[in-house]
Amino acid sequence: MLKEYQTQNSLNPNLWDEFHLKKNLQEKFIQIAKHFYEFLEISVPILDIILIGSNANYNWTKYSDIDLHVVINYLEVGDNLHLVEQYFHAKKSIWNTNYPLKYKGMNIELYAQDSNDELHSSVGIYSLLHKKWIRKPSADVISIDDSDIDHKAAPYEYEINSLKSDDPDLDYKIKDILQRLRNLRATGLEAAGEYSIENLAYKQIRNKGYLSKLKELLHKSTYGKLEIDESVSDSLAKHITKERILTNEDWSNIIMKTNGVHDAMGQWKHPGRCTMIPSNQITMKQVPYDVLGIDDTGHMKLMKPEQSYTFPGSKVFEIPRTPQWQTLMIQLVNKIRNGARYV
Repeated sequence: MLKEYQTQNSLNPNLWDEFHLKKNLQEKFIQIAKHFYEFLEISVPILDIILIGSNANYNWTKYSDIDLHVVINYLEVGDNLHLVEQYFHAKKSIWNTNYPLKYKGMNIELYAQDSNDELHSSVGIYSLLHKKWIRKPSADVISIDDSDIDHKAAPYEYEINSLKSDDPDLDYKIKDILQRLRNLRATGLEAAGEYSIENLAYKQIRNKGYLSKLKELLHKSTYGKLEIDESVSDSLAKHITKERILTNEDWSNIIMKTNGVHDAMGQWKHPGRCTMIPSNQITMKQVPYDVLGIDDTGHMKLMKPEQSYTFPGSKVFEIPRTPQWQTLMIQLVNKIRNGARYV
């Protein structure tokens, strides 16, 4: 299948001055790509680092990904190309989770590309290492075939297949993938309509049942959290009323069940998430909502925005007063009305 469509009148001005990549981006993109290469943990040499995709062509939009490809020879990595490809998909998925990089709202997507792959003749390719166009794009038409669609869809399909129902970050990973898929489709529709590579890749992912799988996983995960709120509130209530002080193992279990995180930055870095603060000094500066704090001795305080608080313990578990956690907070307060040390 081959599709053609009209494009923009110029390359993305956020990246390009006519056909010249902005100097600060040239250096920064190379730095990011080399970090990605180190993350791959392979010993084969980098043959090139290229900028490809909509942002190296005239079919860009504000939603377009910045596709940076580290070019290597897959055959030098291993003779089983399927396993090599699966390994790189796995590393890309982990990289996206750990380093969700953006520039001016555009996702920076890293990929290990096989030097033996043949790209379609109409695709613009810019070499970052050599600071020149390998193939200049055409402003008239862009042609897309099935292999281009498969190439765009494959990383998403692998990432969805790799999701685990017991992953404590499952909700966030699903929502991130769904948002990136929405952006993928939006950039295609805005730039070229129904027959853009992005929209066709989105449809391929949808038609294979991956969107349904994501929604089903999210439903089960959300339902599971609603089911466990009772046990979490029971444990916290017993801790607050001094019926049973929670151990480090108990706290780890609660953090896992609430999809919480250990981080001294708390709500600043993880707005809306339950967080364990390794300190008894809590500031609510620039936090726009109430937060319920429970320390490791059982003391509890409802903390207000722009205020500062000191707890008698050594660490504080924070529950933000947001719609997601409102039910847990109500359950907890109801259970500790008698005998709790609530200040």
